[in-house]
This record gives sequence, structure tokens and C-alpha cells, in this order.
Amino acid sequence: MRIVQVCPFFAPHAGGVESHVRTLSRALASQGHEVTVVTSRYRRRLPAEEEFEGFRILRAPTLATVFNTPIDPGVARLLRHLPADVAHLHYPPPLTPYFAVRSLAKRGLPTCLTYHCDLYLAGVGGGLLAGLFERIFLPRILGSADAIVVHTQSYGRTSRSLRDRPLEIIPSIVDLDRFRPGVPAEALRRTLRLEGRRVLLFTGRLVPHKGVDVLLRALRLLPSDVAAVVVGSGPRLADLVQLARRLGVDDRVRFCPSVSDDDLPTYLALADLFVFPSQNRLEGFGLAIAEALGAGLPVVVADMPGVREVITPGVEGVLAEPLIPDDLARQVERLLGDPALAARMGAAGRRRAEERFSLPTVTAEIVALYERLLAQRRSPA
Repeated sequence: MRIVQVCPFFAPHAGGVESHVRTLSRALASQGHEVTVVTSRYRRRLPAEEEFEGFRILRAPTLATVFNTPIDPGVARLLRHLPADVAHLHYPPPLTPYFAVRSLAKRGLPTCLTYHCDLYLAGVGGGLLAGLFERIFLPRILGSADAIVVHTQSYGRTSRSLRDRPLEIIPSIVDLDRFRPGVPAEALRRTLRLEGRRVLLFTGRLVPHKGVDVLLRALRLLPSDVAAVVVGSGPRLADLVQLARRLGVDDRVRFCPSVSDDDLPTYLALADLFVFPSQNRLEGFGLAIAEALGAGLPVVVADMPGVREVITPGVEGVLAEPLIPDDLARQVERLLGDPALAARMGAAGRRRAEERFSLPTVTAEIVALYERLLAQRRSPA
């Protein structure tokens, strides 16, 4: 099958959507499908075309990036004659899939859309612009899709934009050969000076909605032998470093902004517990949670639509009230204080990852969806 994935940003840009599309494309290519990722050329020094991990990347000329949204009308031109049997769009940001559907609708190509999360634009005027995008662009995008995929039922049901629309529930995908228990991490523990510490881990972009500030405030309430490793970079890094200093926990926090994707499993292996304190609807799934489950870690997850559905509360981890450091600290202390419970949850998390988020499971569901869309287009009306 010739499959086109349309993704607003892609590697080397880092994020949950990009990781999902990268892992999915690699898995589809390994099964013999011909996969092309069409994305923005958000930096001019990036190649317009390259072979990458068994599939091809085509980058469209990009006029600018505004509010973390590439303006890339060249996507329509790339898709106009690109050989394909099915197209898979990823939203948000909104303009890349909008330009894509303008070409795809004319071709009559079977098209599905993964709706990763609701649109949010920060800064002055961001809310007004997001509302404008949703009124002008999103109806055309959703209306052109033959199927709309969301990663969790709870997120789809609570999204205003998806109300009353039929949805396919297919989770994000994790390479469980990479994210697994037993990865050696002793050398890293020494390098980070964490001997004798119980370690909480967070991975993700350092942006306001991730809730790392809540984690730091919770750390102040935990015993002094508990440390936090924060893996990721982003615009909040400097502010978070200063906050740790003001809270008096800077000696217990290790900020690691330059961890490669290849090294990420070692950092997961370092931890006793994974913490995901995200605060709003910019998290539709929380791929980092599924990766932690694959690594056999018990998890503490914010009780928000989407992310709370990645686990079964009380089985693979526990939920914490968003924005409340005291509750986050209570839930962390509950698991750190009961190593047997934490071990059972870690083992259960690995089983859940194997059953629900693995390459074979998710890829089979995606391919079945593609085949159904192709059959629908081929059958007489």
C-alpha cells in the first residue's frame, strides 16, 4: 500500500505527534508499505527530500511559523500528484492539514485524520486566533476526512470540535523493543549523582501545560532522598530552573535538556516512578506515559480527559488532581512507600503496553482502517 502521512512538524522537531508519526511510519515501512511523510520545511536548512528510517520525507516550502503553526501552502502542491493509495493527516496545528485537504479532495483519495488534541495558541491574541482557525479551517478539515481517529474515547467525547462526529479509537504507538524493563542505567545514575536517591522522572517539552512547576512544588513536600529528573527542553526551562532554586529543591532536581531519542530508554530505566502532571487539553493522550509503561514503570498521571485513560487507575498507576502539588506528592509517596505495590503496577504497565500500544497491535488497527477506507471508495455507491 502507498501511504502518505501528513504531519505539520517532523524530525528533527521533537514532540508527541512527531514521535507517533515517526514510529508508525517506520512500522508500516517495515511491513512492506511504501510510506511518505509530507511535512513543513520549517527550517530552510532542512533538506526538501530525504530517505529516513525506511520511508521518505518530503518537506514543503514554509513561508513562516506563527504561533507554532507552519504556514506551508506548498503541501498542496506536493500532494497534487504524489502516488498514494491512502492519506493520513495529523492535526493540530491546523494549516498543514487544511492545505492538504485542498489537494486530496480533488483527487478523491481515501483520507483519515488523527485528531491529537484541541487547538491552543498561547500569547496575546492566541485565543482569538485559535477560535478563528476552528471556525474557518477545522470544519473543512474534519468534513474532508473519511474517518477521524482519536487516541482515547474520553478525549474525543469531551472535545467541543468533535461533538456528534463518529470517531475511531486507536491509541498511540510505542516501540516496546526500545522501551522495555532491564535497560542498564547504573552509569547514568552515577553521572547524575543519584546514588541512594529514589527517582521521579518526567519527559516532555518544557511548556506551561506540562505542569513541571507542579512537580517541583510537590518535590518540596517529599522526603529529602527523593529526586526528580526532568528530561526535555523548551521555553520554560530557565523559569523552571529558577523555580527549583526558589523552592530550595535545586540540589534534588536534574534538568536534562539535551537527551537524544536513542538515550531516552536509559533515563526511563533510571527511575523508580514516572510522573505526568499535565494540566490542560493540549494532552490528548500522553505518549510519554505509554513509553513509561513499556519500560515497566508505575506512573502517576494527572486526572484529565485523554491521559487518564492511558492507565487503569489502581492497576498500572494512580491519578492525581491536576494543579494540586499536595495531591501529587501524596500519590507519589503512596507508591514510593510501598515498593511491592509499585512493582506490581510496573509489571501490569508492561502488560498493558504489550496488549494495547505495541507496534503490531496499533499498526494492525491502522492498516485495517486504511483497508476499510479503500474498500469503501472502491464499492459502488
